[in-house]
Amino acid sequence: MKKIFFVLLFLHLSCLSEERNVKAEIVKGFLDLSNHSFTDQPFVALTGEWKFFWNTAPLQIQETDTDLFLNLPKHWNGYQMSYGSLGGFGHASFRIKLKLADNLSDTMALTVHEQDTSYAIYVNGKYLGGSGKPGSNANEYTPEVKSSIVVLPQTSNLTIDLYVANYIHRKGGIWNDIIISPYTKAENRLTKRKINETMLSSVLTFVGLFFLVMYFYNRDGKHTMGIFLFSLAVLFRTISTGERILVEFIDVPYWILLRLEYVSWFWSAPLLYHYFYTVFPEDFSKRMGIFFYILSSILTLGLLLPPVYFTETASIYPIAFVANGLLIFVYLSRAYKRNRMESTLLLFGMLLVLVGATNDVLHAESYIHTMYIAPATVVIFVFLQVITFGRIVRQNITKTLEFAQEQKQLSGSFSRFVPTEFLYHLGKTDIRHVDLGDQVQKRMSILFADIRSFTEFSETLTPKENFDFLNSYLQRVGPIIRHNNGFIDKFIGDAVMALFPYDINDSIKAAVEMQEAIRIYNSHRANCGYIPIEVGIGIHTGNLTLGILGEHKRMEGTVISDAVNLASRIEGITKLFSSRIVISADTFIEASDGLGYHYRLLDRVAIKGKTESVFVVEVLDGYEPEKASRLKSTKDEYTLALDAFRRDDFEEAIEGFAKLLDKNPDDSVSRLFLDRSQEANEKSKMELGS
Repeated sequence: MKKIFFVLLFLHLSCLSEERNVKAEIVKGFLDLSNHSFTDQPFVALTGEWKFFWNTAPLQIQETDTDLFLNLPKHWNGYQMSYGSLGGFGHASFRIKLKLADNLSDTMALTVHEQDTSYAIYVNGKYLGGSGKPGSNANEYTPEVKSSIVVLPQTSNLTIDLYVANYIHRKGGIWNDIIISPYTKAENRLTKRKINETMLSSVLTFVGLFFLVMYFYNRDGKHTMGIFLFSLAVLFRTISTGERILVEFIDVPYWILLRLEYVSWFWSAPLLYHYFYTVFPEDFSKRMGIFFYILSSILTLGLLLPPVYFTETASIYPIAFVANGLLIFVYLSRAYKRNRMESTLLLFGMLLVLVGATNDVLHAESYIHTMYIAPATVVIFVFLQVITFGRIVRQNITKTLEFAQEQKQLSGSFSRFVPTEFLYHLGKTDIRHVDLGDQVQKRMSILFADIRSFTEFSETLTPKENFDFLNSYLQRVGPIIRHNNGFIDKFIGDAVMALFPYDINDSIKAAVEMQEAIRIYNSHRANCGYIPIEVGIGIHTGNLTLGILGEHKRMEGTVISDAVNLASRIEGITKLFSSRIVISADTFIEASDGLGYHYRLLDRVAIKGKTESVFVVEVLDGYEPEKASRLKSTKDEYTLALDAFRRDDFEEAIEGFAKLLDKNPDDSVSRLFLDRSQEANEKSKMELGS
């Protein structure tokens, strides 16, 4: 941003820079420039004693008509005549005789910059150009404000007459330099001035619109609206003063152009004060801002009057204008001493604006003869505001990114307590949006995993060892659940409850992979001399309700459903059958054959809290590969033995399960059914014997 600023500043100053005028002292209406080098010093300001012919047009002048002289540039207001001092209204001619070198090779030109109302240029008695239409009375007079360049005759002796008329402005006469120079130099200088003012206007327009857009994006940033309004006021002043580039594009009547010049001047001061007040409200006086607003409002109402009245404010308002700038500078110094953010750049920028404004006021009142520089200093000032704004935006972005990172970390921390998947299924994107009573019904698979005989196992460990063990175990099974599109709803001591919302197959795959991970974990435990663990996993699929339970000071995400209770009971059945993975018939029916897993029916079992018994199925792939392979190879024999048991043919069942145990002595399910068959068979014999 700084590099861009300095490049633009360099281009801006390069457009401002121009060769200075050399002042030539006219004595008694005569100036000899025959020895002047226009190559070394091309611009000569014709200052000094011009012959003054009051109420006389150039073609009516007789050399003996007057012995009056007026030092130009200067208004004729207050000039002492025999009958009293002159006012602003009237018409007059100014004449000098000019001697140039006989051997000049350049085509010479006369440049007359904008005057208060209208003027005409005569050279050797011939009209060459001007601005507006001067005349002897208001009816013959047309006001206009613009610069003129006229080509001078190729002769060494010139009589130059300036005919000036004013019947509308408070001051009359010549208040800008009249300059003689080579024509090409004059053209280049005028073009350069217009380019400069066009560039100033473009920059002010762009910056103003930029801050206006920023305001609409952030209505709380009142300083952006302040700088927009100030830029707008300076823009209007730039296009309505100097070379008045507005008239290059639009034919604006003089009375509108004059009022636009004054209204932009009246409002630039309070708007600038308002901008700084919005930036540093603790350091600026609100009452002073209101005072300048009231003053500018009164002066703006005065623009409804004829120009002769409201132009009088040009003698009074500069005091308020400069006072406003001094007050801003004082208050900014206070902000600087208090180490307010960006006050250094703003203080420097305000100093430039104050210098530029003072120069322009003195130049406009003819106390000094320089050029308008306030718009240029304002552009530099506005660029400094862009840098300031850029820094503020960068700081805000940095803070926003830091805040976003904190929020992300906080959200990540919360997600470890309340899974993001849980929030997603509630239709929430952020835990802050969760409230009591939020709930949704879904069909999901519920997985319960529990460590066998953990109570007895944990009694052999210290509290720290218990936590270290559980965390080590959960670090292995948790990622498997997430990898299979599930999420852990809660930990219940050593038990894990997980939900699989998308595909029933996900839950079965997760259970098989969990058992595989536990086998690897047990091998590590064996290497360290620790006893192995066994985990039973139960799965059921059904409808459930996810929701937020608790009270306003303590809430918790939970799942309420008969399906959850059933899944928990099925996990308990794994202890009965000494099985690793048991699933409900509902889950088994909907599972895909493409998984490649092997199952065997266990039994219809009574579930606490349910009136009807439930079929449960064992997933054989949950065992060690060798055991799983043996069980798979005897699956058909197991099915026949179970069928005999269910037909109450206990003798056949006993024979079948006994053969299975011969092949697979560690088949806990066949052993359980063998024991049941024997008990049922003995009971049946006793009943027959009695």
